[in-house]
Amino acid sequence: MKAHPAEDFRLEQLAALAGLSKFHFHRLFKNAVGEAPSHYLLKVRMHEAKRLLRETKRSVVDVALEVGYANPSHFARFFRRETGLTPSDYRQQR
Repeated sequence: MKAHPAEDFRLEQLAALAGLSKFHFHRLFKNAVGEAPSHYLLKVRMHEAKRLLRETKRSVVDVALEVGYANPSHFARFFRRETGLTPSDYRQQR
């Protein structure tokens, strides 16, 4: 997930790769990482988005696409929920 945050995440695919049922994979992942796979992926995406906003001049739309969000407003809503700031405000404060 860290290496490819923009890729579609499907619990079924990850479980199949690990040779486990969805339920068992989810439980083992949560025990190992401390959070559900979906929450982990959200954090990975937000971490990468913050890095891109700090270190590049890419537009917010480009950053959203780069981290796996096809809808920029959906990205902005999640970003604000996680950071308390809009992506543009985050960039200006850094």
